[in-house]
Amino acid sequence: MSTTEPTGPTQHQPSQASEQPTVQLPYGAPSADAAGTAGTAGTAGTAAPQYGYEAPAYAYPAQGATPQRTTVKDTNTYALVAIVLAFIAPIAGIIFGHLGLNQIKRTGDAGRGLALTAVIYGYCAIALGVLFVVMYIGFIVMIVGAAASGSYYY
Repeated sequence: MSTTEPTGPTQHQPSQASEQPTVQLPYGAPSADAAGTAGTAGTAGTAAPQYGYEAPAYAYPAQGATPQRTTVKDTNTYALVAIVLAFIAPIAGIIFGHLGLNQIKRTGDAGRGLALTAVIYGYCAIALGVLFVVMYIGFIVMIVGAAASGSYYY
């Protein structure tokens, strides 16, 4: 029973190439070759960059103004009427939706989403209604045609 034991403790010594990050640097960022060895202990007063990126030297610009909340009184009246009528009478919802969209484009009122929803829902409801009527008429024609053929199987 012979076992082979290592003569001494072996430690894995990683090479310099495996310690470097493998993430590609962004365009314009200095590479380790151009700026010396990144993250060496000889640099005084600077922190080593994490994952090969340096901290940005500029602050991000302030965000734009926060969106203003709107109330019902600021919303276009035609848009409100359009969304209500779209579920009751889709043709009226389409008409008031288009009127509301034109008025919103001209005055800048709130409610564009409501008007668009009314117009889209109105057109879809009309299309489904027309499809239902065509299929219903086709079904009636098929039944009448089958009855008129005179071939009954009992």
